Amino acid sequence: MAKKSGKLLQGAGSTGPQGKRHGYWLWILVAVLAAAALALGYRSLGPPSSNKVPGKSNTLSLREPPLPRSGFTWKYQAYALNSGKPAVLVPGHRITVVVLMASWCLYCAYVDRYVLPSLLHTPGIQINVVDVSPNSGIGDPGPKTPAFSGKDHMGPAVSVTGMRQVMNTYVKKFGLRQPNVHVFVDPRGINYWNVQYFPTILFVTAKGRPLRINGGITPAQAQSYLRQELGKG
Repeated sequence: MAKKSGKLLQGAGSTGPQGKRHGYWLWILVAVLAAAALALGYRSLGPPSSNKVPGKSNTLSLREPPLPRSGFTWKYQAYALNSGKPAVLVPGHRITVVVLMASWCLYCAYVDRYVLPSLLHTPGIQINVVDVSPNSGIGDPGPKTPAFSGKDHMGPAVSVTGMRQVMNTYVKKFGLRQPNVHVFVDPRGINYWNVQYFPTILFVTAKGRPLRINGGITPAQAQSYLRQELGKG
């Protein structure tokens, strides 16, 4: 083994034809090993963590991923807060806003406290707020500025009845009593809509085309998205 290794090293430094061939293949081997090491290094670094785990609220991460796994459909049902019975979402004549949220999430609380009031008076709008997290607790939205400076308040898991009780308190606290705001609970909603961020917000046009936004947004951003989607008709 030592002699073979010695011949290879000796050939790499020689100037004859055989030495050139050995040197050529040696450089190829070095290049391949270097590329492999570089690739492994990048793989170990990986992309920055996006923390896409339901159960943790997330700040802004705005993009348009594919539709929910089961597709957007007006046949989807959740438990209506008032009756406790399954009911479909309420479509708006011009635009429908669906907020998939968690009662304990500070970003959801911020959207419900400060963002929804900025949208309520848009003609032809209906807003559907769906609590999809079975954990109790009510998030602290903090002040309007700086945005998202409140706190999460996650409580223990509860039943659908418990979710309704929490959301009844939530509705009173955040004043979600307007006739075009509809509140639901659905612990299956996380899987149905493939929720990875709280909140997940859908702006759905009259033609049923949804714009999906992952994470909390400010009133100014919400107005921008609303104008964008209304322009699509």
